[in-house]
Amino acid sequence: MKKYIPSYSSEEEVRVILGPQDDYFEEEAIKVFLSSSYVISKDSDRMGYRLEGPFLKAKERYDIISDGLLPGAVQVPANGQPIVILKDAQTTGGYTKIATVISPDLSKIAQLKPGDRIRFRVITLEEAHRALEEMEKLIEKIKTSAKEIKYFTVRVDEETFDVSVEPF
Repeated sequence: MKKYIPSYSSEEEVRVILGPQDDYFEEEAIKVFLSSSYVISKDSDRMGYRLEGPFLKAKERYDIISDGLLPGAVQVPANGQPIVILKDAQTTGGYTKIATVISPDLSKIAQLKPGDRIRFRVITLEEAHRALEEMEKLIEKIKTSAKEIKYFTVRVDEETFDVSVEPF
């Protein structure tokens, strides 16, 4: 089962779909967002990762009428520094959302810590759907493999050990 344990580094690239308010930003700001590396701020928590990096300039304003937030939304407040919304965040917010991290990449973000770096790469909705299907197939494969593992309790010199044996 060790083959299914992902490895994470201190700099991760995550895939995003632009929007829903990417039209609030100049084309240059979107290019900067997609070509830059951002540092996770020490002011981050389980609600959201505040990022430090190049300023993202809005066309006119950063505030919108509050609307729904989902994990993965990338909000940009008036300071021009993105915030990636995580699982424990509020359900609504009033900052523009330049992009949304796709679901399969949320676990990459959750493993990062303050001082680590993140980069964004835009993909299409179709690519995001394929990535989700691949993740779901992998989860099913892991579930199936876990059923094949044999568990034993072994006693040696009055000590008890739980042992698992994976099929080849």
